[in-house]
Amino acid sequence: MPGKHTHQPAAPGRFSSLSLRNAIVLGIALGIVIPAMLLGSVLARDSYEREYEVRVRGPLRQYANMLEQTMPIPLWQVDAEAAQSFVNSVMLNPDVVRISVEDAALGRFVHAEQANAQQQDLISETRNIRKGGGIIGRVTIVMSSHLMEQEFLKKLAKGGAAILVQLLISFFLLWLLFQRRMMRPLQQLQLDVDRLGEGQFTAPVHVARQDELGSLALGVDTMRVRLGELMQMQASHQLTLEQRVADRTQELHGSNQELRTALDNLNNAQLEIQRTDRLAALGSLVAGVAHELNTPIGNSVTVASTIHDLSHEFCKKMALGMTRAQLQTYVEQNLQASDILLRNLHGAAELIGSFKRVAVDRTSAQRRAFLLDEVIRETVLTMGTSIKRSIHQVSMDLPADIWMDSYPGLLGQVISNLINNAILHGFEDRENGVISIHAHRLDLEPPAVELSVSDDGVGISEANMSRIFDPFFTTKLGQGGSGLGLNIVYNLIRDVLGGSIRVESKPGSGASFIMHLPLHAPGQADTSE
Repeated sequence: MPGKHTHQPAAPGRFSSLSLRNAIVLGIALGIVIPAMLLGSVLARDSYEREYEVRVRGPLRQYANMLEQTMPIPLWQVDAEAAQSFVNSVMLNPDVVRISVEDAALGRFVHAEQANAQQQDLISETRNIRKGGGIIGRVTIVMSSHLMEQEFLKKLAKGGAAILVQLLISFFLLWLLFQRRMMRPLQQLQLDVDRLGEGQFTAPVHVARQDELGSLALGVDTMRVRLGELMQMQASHQLTLEQRVADRTQELHGSNQELRTALDNLNNAQLEIQRTDRLAALGSLVAGVAHELNTPIGNSVTVASTIHDLSHEFCKKMALGMTRAQLQTYVEQNLQASDILLRNLHGAAELIGSFKRVAVDRTSAQRRAFLLDEVIRETVLTMGTSIKRSIHQVSMDLPADIWMDSYPGLLGQVISNLINNAILHGFEDRENGVISIHAHRLDLEPPAVELSVSDDGVGISEANMSRIFDPFFTTKLGQGGSGLGLNIVYNLIRDVLGGSIRVESKPGSGASFIMHLPLHAPGQADTSE
């Protein structure tokens, strides 16, 4: 029928698979047998101890005392016949296995032993025979508990059989009572419940008698009436419910379409903001390089003008005639100015070369082999203006032999974003901050490098630690922060460079961004150059 669900029980264990009747019967049986066995074992053990004491251990001590008292005279008088009569009287007990009387000087004096005695479960006792305070011999008596144990086992078997008959009678009476008073009403109730499960609510539940099971059956019948009413209510609301579901489905379809459109617009906006952020970073890079080039080129222009003036003055003096000293002075000044000019032009050329490499890497995202320390130092060099303007210091600990086959432009953008993040957020309202860049190889397969960018700034609050890589999350909204710097770093490292990044920070103790980068980025190397 509609709405009917079948509950699949868990896989039964060895005992949970028993039916209720079998479980109760087993419980009754164990409840009767186990206490009877425990009590019987305790009583049997006590009875055995008493029987053993009466039949074996007690007589053994008595016989040993008697022989100890009667043997001194026959042994002293060397009367073996008298000693043998005493021994034979004791040997009349079938539990006595062997009696041996020894003279301290002559050795064995009297010896008696049962012909067919059991040589098992033996117990013995030895006494010294004394005369006048001195030891003149000794007597040893050996007894067996075999006959006693056989008789005890026969008694135990008879008692066990009687107890077993009693247990069987008790178990049968209990089982008969349980079958009549519990199992039959439960079986009838099970039939009624199965009928209700099949959807037949018209016939009432059978109430056998007025006890706990009758109360249970009455409760099931009340549930039957209530279920019938609910089924009628469900049938009456079925049509309206289907219409509501159709209307709600249509509304959800429209809402999903609107959400999908909004998500596409958000993704497009995010891509546009990322592109704008990269162009802005490149524009800042150009402005910084232009500012850095201004000093060496300006110095070069000044020195070139000085050389021009010196040469013009030299031409005038040469037309009028000049001394050797004037010629020497002109040559020295010209050489000094040429040295200054060459140094400034060489510095400008290095700066322009670094800018060219960084700019090409940033715009083309081309893959190539490079030295890690060169790329990072060139990136920091092109950011010199923004770092000096903020009055901060960058310290680098970079091995010079780490070769990478990856994307230097994107790696440079990662370093730039992390440095700008430290300047904007870590050194807020503070000067003379220190940014540390450290790298070392990792003994991994495939080979990798750990690169960290740390600062001694204000740190990151615990509430923001889990959100710093989320897009559009920033604590400087409207104050120069777009919320995409660290998101771009996270995406570049994970999706392009094939590495991972994590952050460690405590408020007031700075922040460390730790990257694990493979020496060979995922994908095929670019061989188009």
